[in-house]
Amino acid sequence: MSVEALPPSSNPLRRVLDGSGALIVAVFGLALFASAFLLFWIEPLFARLLLPRLGGSQGVWNTCLVFFQASLLLGYTYAHVLARYAAPRTQMLAHLVVIAIGAAFLPIALNANWAPPADASPVLPLLAVLASTLGWPFFALSANAPLLQNWFSVSGHKRADNPYFLYAASNAGSLAALIAYPFLIEPNITLSHQSKLWAWGYLALACAIAAASAFAILGRGDTVRTVARATSAPIAWRTRLTWLAYAALPSSLLLGVTGYVTTDVASFPLLWIAPLALYLLTFVLVFASHPPIPHRWMIRALPFAVALVAGGFWLGPVSLTLTVVTHFAAFFVVAMACHGEMARLKPAADRLTEFYLFMSLGGVIGGALTALVSPLIFASIIEYPLALALVCIFAPSTPRLKPAEMALLAAAVLVVLVEPLAQFSTLYSLCLTLWLVAMFAVWGLRPKHRNLLLVAMALLLASQSLHTLYMRHGSLVWRGRSFYGAYAVTEDRDAGYRIMFHGTTLHGVERIKGAPQPLTYYAPQGPLGDVMRSVGPRAQSIGAIGLGVGSEACYARPDQSWTFYEIDPLVEKMAVHSGLFRGMSTCAPQAKVVLGDGRLNLERAGPQRFDILILDAFSSDAIPIHLMTREAFAAYLRALKPHGVIMVHITNRYFNLGPIIARIAPEVGLVAYERNFHPKEGTDFAILSLSRWVAVARTPADLGAVATDPHWQRLDADPKAKLWTDDFANVLSALQ
Repeated sequence: MSVEALPPSSNPLRRVLDGSGALIVAVFGLALFASAFLLFWIEPLFARLLLPRLGGSQGVWNTCLVFFQASLLLGYTYAHVLARYAAPRTQMLAHLVVIAIGAAFLPIALNANWAPPADASPVLPLLAVLASTLGWPFFALSANAPLLQNWFSVSGHKRADNPYFLYAASNAGSLAALIAYPFLIEPNITLSHQSKLWAWGYLALACAIAAASAFAILGRGDTVRTVARATSAPIAWRTRLTWLAYAALPSSLLLGVTGYVTTDVASFPLLWIAPLALYLLTFVLVFASHPPIPHRWMIRALPFAVALVAGGFWLGPVSLTLTVVTHFAAFFVVAMACHGEMARLKPAADRLTEFYLFMSLGGVIGGALTALVSPLIFASIIEYPLALALVCIFAPSTPRLKPAEMALLAAAVLVVLVEPLAQFSTLYSLCLTLWLVAMFAVWGLRPKHRNLLLVAMALLLASQSLHTLYMRHGSLVWRGRSFYGAYAVTEDRDAGYRIMFHGTTLHGVERIKGAPQPLTYYAPQGPLGDVMRSVGPRAQSIGAIGLGVGSEACYARPDQSWTFYEIDPLVEKMAVHSGLFRGMSTCAPQAKVVLGDGRLNLERAGPQRFDILILDAFSSDAIPIHLMTREAFAAYLRALKPHGVIMVHITNRYFNLGPIIARIAPEVGLVAYERNFHPKEGTDFAILSLSRWVAVARTPADLGAVATDPHWQRLDADPKAKLWTDDFANVLSALQ
């Protein structure tokens, strides 16, 4: 069906709208912009609400993203069914009812009694709480983009036959919220106030949607005649599958490149924003009325972008800036090529909702495979290079593969699959080098098949690159991956020690031979050793949040009680049961490991349990914000005996947490002292590392000799600094 404008009538709203097509576009554009802004505001807002329950691991954010993509798919499915089987006025009324139901869930808040399971993956419980708390409002908002564009297509506006330009306004709203949240919203508005403001925004959007539908349909209803027209040609399933593939690949790469850069390159704060911003920007650019970057440019640049990343895999992270820029630039080119191809293949307006449905389905497939399936089947973040390889296979204008070329690709895949068994033996490295030489030779002879050869290059180089970091510190002896991150253990037999890495951050070292000793950040020469000498002799009960390899256990005495709180069961398996490290079994065989979030378990355990409480729960170099708030320190204080001491490990490449603790301490009746320890130049970092700790107690006397040691400085609170609470934390304020 289509609409045809009739001569002007006496309808007053119609008289206002006649000759004011720009007003209709503005109303629709504003509604779409605001809807997308609210969607991308509630995503980080709810993730922040989850922090006190789940911590700040990449797995939490990835699982949330999968839920958001699935909700978007559900919303697009609902929009497609509504647009296909209901008249425009019925669509409007039905959707306003859906939005009204969503208002019943406002303001968005997390149940105070909810907690994830301690001994199992939190993925399903997390998805359940997302669905029950946020599900309906998010579903209602997610349907707005296709529905509003569909309503615009039957509005009689001169641009109604091509409403896709409005999709750029929607993605611009998403991009604006993504940038505004960490730099404007989070630093200035508490979570509870954000939730209330978001609720008011939701209600205002409902009014805007009602106005848009009235302007486009009701206001022109008596002067627009519905006429029959032939629908566009049926869409072939090959085209649908193409939409699916070109939506899935950038979605997978979005999570893949984020995980790779923030885990294997640098866990720099807010680094995850850049790829998501680029992802949204590509939609804005390719669906603009006049795309500023020609699609053919991106198609031509695609093989070179993949080659650039593959070369980066081979060389390793030579420069942090260069590595990050290279990967993000390549991701932008790939996303532009894939999304540009989707825009090129977009159907007529009467098929609009079906197009968005398959786009959303592809996004869910790509995100789910990366966030949920990959951690179960891969021990390292190999899904990123694998997705790049698939981009090469399905790149636009890729020649059809011949049997010999398929065999080449199959061999490359086989090499990657057996790589974990090879452990980088000399024979494996030799075969890899010979394979690369042969591959480049074939590329030179048959350049028209460069995409196929880039597939092999991406696969092979990725298999080598994922362990570049670990090869620098000995041979890889173990690796594992869980919801909370990717871990690796290397062994340097010449130096005589094993190292555990979480991403790029060293989290524990132990000598291969001899009695286990506390090394690196935990060495006796450092701040923890000071406190153990000063307070340790009178301490009978010691607790530690964060297990690592169990280095702190090497301070244990037979008459002491030690309890470790560890959120990741895989870390306990590696440190206690794998045989790789002996600190726990040798130094503190009586020590207890409690699985689950340390703060929550402390709150459940009862008051006055520990003489010393050690906080050492970093995720790579990221801050577990929920462990650095006033409420968290109040919980630690309740767990301390009258003269107990809290030791906080704040060694970090990017954050200065000393002022944060200094501001919190007097709020809960504590004093804080800090030591920034620098070993002598030339000292082996695996034996003695630079470390920074804060000792907190009720009085200076409780700290013993530490309070008068010239190496320690008392921290005084800056009254101008904002207090971190469960309701407010400005991460940017801690950047150093």
